[in-house]
Amino acid sequence: MRNTWLAEELTKLQNSENNLAITEAIKYIEQLEDDNESLQIALEGNIWSPNKWNEKAEK
Repeated sequence: MRNTWLAEELTKLQNSENNLAITEAIKYIEQLEDDNESLQIALEGNIWSPNKWNEKAEK
């Protein structure tokens, strides 16, 4: 998990009763982070694509 503070706080809350919920929440957050990174890379690739440089701005 990239957000170390959040990971630490969730781990502090973890106990035998909510172990599964906290573990799954951490996995879900990690998946969201990965998805966001993939989207960011795709958008940056689209913005910086040489094909886009030659397109005229639509009015």
